[in-house]
Amino acid sequence: MTAKQASADTRFFLRYLTGEPQDQAETAEKVLRQAAAGKLELIVPAMVIAEIVWTLETSVFNLSKKEASEKAIAILNMPGVQVPNARILEEAAVLHAELNIDFTDAYLACFTRGKGLQDVYTFDKKHFSRIPGLHIAHP
Repeated sequence: MTAKQASADTRFFLRYLTGEPQDQAETAEKVLRQAAAGKLELIVPAMVIAEIVWTLETSVFNLSKKEASEKAIAILNMPGVQVPNARILEEAAVLHAELNIDFTDAYLACFTRGKGLQDVYTFDKKHFSRIPGLHIAHP
């Protein structure tokens, strides 16, 4: 029997990760247990992962880049949760925390390197100059 497929949004995962509000966190946990058991497959877009990281770092939750990245990596590795480009997102989460750069910049860097490219056209020299293996291109 093929598992039912569905998607989940940022708030769904935030409820699970933060435990608040409790009733929604419990519902999210129940759904994730179904996915882990193979009864459900959650297909989650990369943008949801990026929004999770960003939201966890805002004043509402105020987590460090490292803490937010660890939570994103945990989601990316959950059984029954499928995220396109999950390995690129995981690598980006690590760069985001280790190099103290924006998550989307880290994602672009990992995507670029994954495509075998070295040049990035950007005006953000502060962040991109920290990324090994990339060259800031100039017209």
